[in-house]
Amino acid sequence: MNIVLNIEAKDYSQMAIKQWEDAGFRYIETSWDEVESLRSDQRELIKILIVRLEKFIGSAELKLFPNLTTVVSATTGHDHLDKTLFKEKNIQLISLREYPDFLKTIPSTAELTWALLLNLFRFIPQGYQSVLEGNWNREEFKGFQLKGKTLGIVGLGRIGSMMAQYAEAFDMKVIYFDTEVKNEKYNRTESLMTLMDSSDIISLHVHLTKETEYLISKEVIDKTKRPFYLINTSRGKIVEESAILEGIKSGKVKGYAADVLENELSGVKENPLIQAASQGLPILITPHIGGASFDAMWSCEEFIANKTIHQYSFH
Repeated sequence: MNIVLNIEAKDYSQMAIKQWEDAGFRYIETSWDEVESLRSDQRELIKILIVRLEKFIGSAELKLFPNLTTVVSATTGHDHLDKTLFKEKNIQLISLREYPDFLKTIPSTAELTWALLLNLFRFIPQGYQSVLEGNWNREEFKGFQLKGKTLGIVGLGRIGSMMAQYAEAFDMKVIYFDTEVKNEKYNRTESLMTLMDSSDIISLHVHLTKETEYLISKEVIDKTKRPFYLINTSRGKIVEESAILEGIKSGKVKGYAADVLENELSGVKENPLIQAASQGLPILITPHIGGASFDAMWSCEEFIANKTIHQYSFH
């Protein structure tokens, strides 16, 4: 019997578990801390490994499963996976990136992005903390309306398009920069710099690639002609984090909100953005929770389980 091992199984879909078992797989759960306690003969039977974003899956992790054929990750990002090694070992990767039509039904990350935007623009966390400390002074937390402001979207794909729709509901102007997408409904800028020079708020929605790594760099920020707010729910390495700190101190960056950090898989305690946020700078960080809503995760887990089972049925 082939074993499906879910190694990051907290709150995993009960329906997905039933799908695995109904298809004839033996489904088991463990954690990275306890995986080595599994018997070696049991680990040899593991054919499918289900992961989320807790750990980078590289050589040390794959050695634990000598007969692994498939890694299942219900994510769109792949930077937590050593895809080169997967190819060398002939291990198939099944993720959500290949299913754009399904992903259009999942607004969780876009909703979180909009929440970050509102919280950053209206100083909601700071006001809340002040009230908890016994204060009641609205004069300290004046923000701005979104109406009439320009939202610059970098990457008008699935999430970027949802953000554009939300912006319309708030009576904002939408512009975008995307080398692959043309949408006549919104104003497309000829370059990233044109977008940055024309936006009050910039929201990043691109995959991490060699071309997008440090897309928002010190050089780019220094060239901008107007201050801006920046939202990043894509991947940490798309933004040069040290440049964000410099930009905030210089006034070029009015505020930064992120659901991702460059070093989030290796520990974040020493991250300078977190330290700066704790000192009162306009920085808001959440722990990569964009896609982490119960219903979104369950839908994704059930969908990807079905796709994996379907592929196995033809082996």
